[in-house]
Amino acid sequence: MGKIKKDFMLKELSKFVLYAIGLAVCAFVLLRYSPKLASYQPMLLLGIVAIIALGALRSVMLARSATSNLTDNDTYLLDKEYTASHPVYKVWQGEIHLMQSFIVCRNRGRLLFIPIHKIERVEHRFDRIGMRKIPFAKFIMDTNQSIAIGFSPNHSKDSEAVFAWLAERLGKDKVSH
Repeated sequence: MGKIKKDFMLKELSKFVLYAIGLAVCAFVLLRYSPKLASYQPMLLLGIVAIIALGALRSVMLARSATSNLTDNDTYLLDKEYTASHPVYKVWQGEIHLMQSFIVCRNRGRLLFIPIHKIERVEHRFDRIGMRKIPFAKFIMDTNQSIAIGFSPNHSKDSEAVFAWLAERLGKDKVSH
């Protein structure tokens, strides 16, 4: 379980580092062209640090809450399967790991564990972003909970491979494609 959380936190922190660089460049340009704001520079930098720290704290809390719902057997299976080779595909702001007993997904700053045996059905849907149709998967669990995972606009072909894997693993009757 430690490797999954470590990988999640490293990816999320690298995202926040990029955000911090972008905000620092914006602050530098703002301060460069508006010298009157130079006296507010410490507050601006403190605000950037606060935004990044709150985002990182949110990621830590979401990872902790995702792992708290797992049993010891689930944790053992996840550790074993995550270190073995398995297909990994890009999704919106993350990736999806397709393993024997679980689907592990880092999506929009969330860490999701989806047990294969609890999936009732998977629906293939589309979102419109501008003129493009972006596919996403909607997992309906046996508890009537639904989990939506959007695919990356730059890697929308990965959805075909994920749905093919799901149809093979769950059966074509549970995957509407």
